[in-house]
Amino acid sequence: MAESLKTVDEWFENLDHSKEIRTKLHFYYQDTLTGDKGTIWKVTESDITSTSPTSFGLTYMVDNLLTAGPEPDSQVMGRAQGTAGFADLHNTALQMAVNFVFTEGKYKGSTISVLGRNPVAKETYRELPIVGGTGVFRMARGAVITSTYSFDKATSNGVIEFTFYITHYSM
Repeated sequence: MAESLKTVDEWFENLDHSKEIRTKLHFYYQDTLTGDKGTIWKVTESDITSTSPTSFGLTYMVDNLLTAGPEPDSQVMGRAQGTAGFADLHNTALQMAVNFVFTEGKYKGSTISVLGRNPVAKETYRELPIVGGTGVFRMARGAVITSTYSFDKATSNGVIEFTFYITHYSM
């Protein structure tokens, strides 16, 4: 974590001597649209959302629970916080800007930022870019492979599986 400007400045000055490392992480996020413990909330929609076959313009804020297993009561790892909006007029695809915030374990206090297109209806496995991070994952880059583990059509609640392939630096 960034304890102070001086700490980050020292880290940056020593970056040439840091070792580039790779970390693979695997976890699930609990996508909960319904109930009193909802973690996804609609914030806006476009004039054509109601007639669009792809929900174009519908945008959500998310604050989803990250867990080690697909069960909602499995070990908590953190939260996925950001926005997801339907951004394709022709196919069901999300534009996602999400920070994965680690609140437990050895990565506690660190984040990974993901920004990209997620073609949820067309592809079983989707790839999104890692565009940065903080703490242990400062200056992170890499890729995320995601897939829908389960989805309940009646409630629109789902469990999404994530595998992160991260390149970052030792601190």
